Amino acid sequence: MRKSKAAYPETYDQLERAIIERFPSLSKRLQQIASHALDNPSELALDTIAQVSQRAGVQPSSLIRFAKVFGFSGYSDMQRVFRMRVTDAMPDYKERLRSLNGAAGAPSEEAEGGASALLDQFVEADIVGLRRLQQHKRMGRLLDRAYELITDSEIVYVVAHRRSFPIACYLAYALSQMNVRNVLVDGVGGMFMQQVGHATNRDVIIAISSKAYSPDVAQVVGEAKRRGVKIIAMTDSPLSPLAEHADVSMEVQQASVGMFRSLAVTMTLAVTLIVGLGRAVEAKRGHGNGRKSKRSP
Repeated sequence: MRKSKAAYPETYDQLERAIIERFPSLSKRLQQIASHALDNPSELALDTIAQVSQRAGVQPSSLIRFAKVFGFSGYSDMQRVFRMRVTDAMPDYKERLRSLNGAAGAPSEEAEGGASALLDQFVEADIVGLRRLQQHKRMGRLLDRAYELITDSEIVYVVAHRRSFPIACYLAYALSQMNVRNVLVDGVGGMFMQQVGHATNRDVIIAISSKAYSPDVAQVVGEAKRRGVKIIAMTDSPLSPLAEHADVSMEVQQASVGMFRSLAVTMTLAVTLIVGLGRAVEAKRGHGNGRKSKRSP
């Protein structure tokens, strides 16, 4: 029996906030479940407790305990909240998600289908990922806030490592095309920390990282935040070490087939950021020119 309506989260957004707030106080096993749940919400909505426990690397009883920590009567009660998210956000994509999850565990079937079947898998995964991005309720507001931080800054530092680095290169190139002062922190010569060490509270850092998160990028973000530098994070989870310190954290689920992740969703977000920023920069420059002309005799 539930004691009151306030005793448990009724929507996915409420549950996500509750998990983030309580994450530091959870046991390691429950933190493991929390990370898996926020990274794979559609899986928790669509699959059985046995399937979820196997993928999360825990016992079904641990999932039940996790649900009760957040005020639910059991796992199925919590699963209802995850199912509401899928129903509200992606009603046409449930079967695609099931198909992708099944294919990810069957490489032999992939091999039998050849290159065309493999391409289909990645395209379908990207479609699902892009639809998630499109239906992210808060993303528009997050982008607007990112535009404000960048247009109000003196220098934009773009920070990424490994597989996220192509996104950083694109952002630095596009910012330069718009005459926005920026530094691509590439760590040449082992000077990763030195390249971003001069950032001040008049600057902004765009940091990009997903699992497994780059320790260097996380360190840069943490140290810069302590100096008052504004942080825009492009990451994949609200539990990311970047999200913890970010003024704006844009979290997108990356599309994947098996262990291979696509950059299509993150790159789409990056292009959107640049195009919208271009409009904001032009509007600000035009507004500034208008003020100057009024002062002219």
